[in-house]
Amino acid sequence: MTHQQSSSKSGKINPKAWLVVLAVFVVGIGMAWAQNKCMPIMGLLQTDLGISAGIAGWISGVFSLMGIVLAFPAVGIIRKWGALKGGLVSVAVTLVGSVVGLFAPNEYVLLVSRIIEGFGIGIISVLAPAVIAMWFPIEKRGLPMGIWSSWQQVAVAGVFLLADTILGPAQTWSHMWIVGIVVLIVGGLLFATFVRTPKNEENYADSTDTSVKVTEVFKHKSVYIMCIGGVGFGLACMTFCNWAPSFWVDQAGMDLGLANGIVGWMYLAEVFCCILGGFILNHVKNRQRFAAASAFAYAVVFYLLFVATDFPIVIVLCVLYCIIEGLFCSSMWTLIAQTTPDPRLSGAAMAFFAMATNLGMMLGAPLSGMILDATAMTGWGYVAIFAGVCQLIAGITFLAMKLYDEQGNEIKR
Repeated sequence: MTHQQSSSKSGKINPKAWLVVLAVFVVGIGMAWAQNKCMPIMGLLQTDLGISAGIAGWISGVFSLMGIVLAFPAVGIIRKWGALKGGLVSVAVTLVGSVVGLFAPNEYVLLVSRIIEGFGIGIISVLAPAVIAMWFPIEKRGLPMGIWSSWQQVAVAGVFLLADTILGPAQTWSHMWIVGIVVLIVGGLLFATFVRTPKNEENYADSTDTSVKVTEVFKHKSVYIMCIGGVGFGLACMTFCNWAPSFWVDQAGMDLGLANGIVGWMYLAEVFCCILGGFILNHVKNRQRFAAASAFAYAVVFYLLFVATDFPIVIVLCVLYCIIEGLFCSSMWTLIAQTTPDPRLSGAAMAFFAMATNLGMMLGAPLSGMILDATAMTGWGYVAIFAGVCQLIAGITFLAMKLYDEQGNEIKR
């Protein structure tokens, strides 16, 4: 398929495309559960393993290391193996890492298992949006990308809302690993059943096309610019997810179960906000400004969530967080595919962006944990500034980059 051919598609969506979205979505939830299952049990890990906040942060964040290492090679894996084989291999390796972690006798083995688990996120975070881009034209891509962009939210909601039940009276943290293994198996079965590369006449962004070199993506400045924003978003997001419950317990006097429950309900609500954001995005003319505005609002909310301690204000901020992150995430995943003029490079652009967001996600929890260690768990104001500034940078990048349509023409702002 040539670049010119890709611009002559009918724009009609094959019904099978929605089954593909379902399959990659469930696999994504399984991967995201593996990534985020430590967040509601940070204090439990510290107590049970006798480790500092910084080390607990690394156990949570090191998962994303493989997301950094493998994000760009993932494009080559997808091209060589195809969407089906590449996805199934990622599920299999993550399952192996989860089993190792399930029986880990100490924090060192647990750290190694987390790195192995991260293999899957490195592949699926590139493969899933690339596959969706294959099945949907640009003008109809907002809704499916909005659905996909909620994969993390569904998993985070699950780990926080179900943590107390899953841990049981004995507070056994390994139970979180067992649930994750089950979800991955179900996702793998769906993936094996439904995911295929579409036929040429139905392929809107062929990431398996080898007629263009992956390295061509490095010629486009907008990819670099948006990746800076990806790092900022990852840093801010993981700071909030890992430490907000601890902040509310320490500074607002909340019960840990209530604090975890709030985060869980927030991310459950975000699922609908992401889908709504994708629907809205399909009807927004200037997606770039829309994304930037949501990013700036997001930065303000990030800051305030580590400052406010009055319960009613916290709840209002949490509601705003849900709405704004839904709008931001659906915008982010939709626009990254448009940062190069050649649709065949969309997979490479997404890989580069996934590498950047995983870098931010890996460093967010330990860096903010180090801030807390350095201030004897009292430096929440510094954590607030850290999270807010990181997301502010993400907003600036949206205004600075260029976007292109399916014909390779720059979209005027």
